[in-house]
Amino acid sequence: MRMTGTRRREPFPYGHLLWEMTRDEVLMRDQGTVLGFVWTLLHPALMFVVLYGLFSHWIGDRVDQYMSYLLIGIVLWDFFQKSTTYALGSLRRLRGTVLNYRFPREIAVFASVAAVFWSSLMEVCVLLVAVALLGQTPRWSWLLLPGALALELLLCTGVGLFLAVFGAEFQDMERIWDVLTSAFFYLTPVFYPLSLLSPRKQALLGLNPLALILETFRACVIPSTRAPGARALLALLAGSLALAAAGLALLRAREPEIADKLLV
Repeated sequence: MRMTGTRRREPFPYGHLLWEMTRDEVLMRDQGTVLGFVWTLLHPALMFVVLYGLFSHWIGDRVDQYMSYLLIGIVLWDFFQKSTTYALGSLRRLRGTVLNYRFPREIAVFASVAAVFWSSLMEVCVLLVAVALLGQTPRWSWLLLPGALALELLLCTGVGLFLAVFGAEFQDMERIWDVLTSAFFYLTPVFYPLSLLSPRKQALLGLNPLALILETFRACVIPSTRAPGARALLALLAGSLALAAAGLALLRAREPEIADKLLV
């Protein structure tokens, strides 16, 4: 008797490949270093020392729990800057794998963002210990923190998909993005609250999606911080999903041209 049946399809058949590429990216980032993960903490720690030393007397008196406020801003900004920059060079960095093996090219971008996200998760754990030592008692709202991190992860993935395409086609893109992120840092309330600005500037910078994520995370940790409204967060979620979908469509549409550029 001939048996017939249907094979169950996996919802994401490239999950194992994504896991392996992410693991390789994590190991590659720490390759040749003596201290490993400790190096990833030195950058935000140095930023905190410099920014707190410069602005604590000017801004610290106007912001409740300014040390915790600043630490949150630095850690979340660090994830955005590092993940998007790493995604930008992902296709060129993994050129051999991309050109010699057949798989969805977005996996390379996802693995790059996920590798930075892994180290950023450990930074967040250190951050929460630090803010607890600074007097912030853990409360139920801390359970909402994974949602804020997931929003930032989605945003970084969407931006990273676009940057990966531009980075493969234009070799100057890394320098351009470095300049843009330097300017974007000061347009994001990392070390200052929007309340210090004029109403017009508050409305303008309030459109910054990363500002909404920072305010959401801070509101979960610092009780006196005001959280964005549900409508703004839903708009951010919808916009980030649309950005990721558009970036994915662009990457797939430009795949032949990207392959030609990577051969050069």
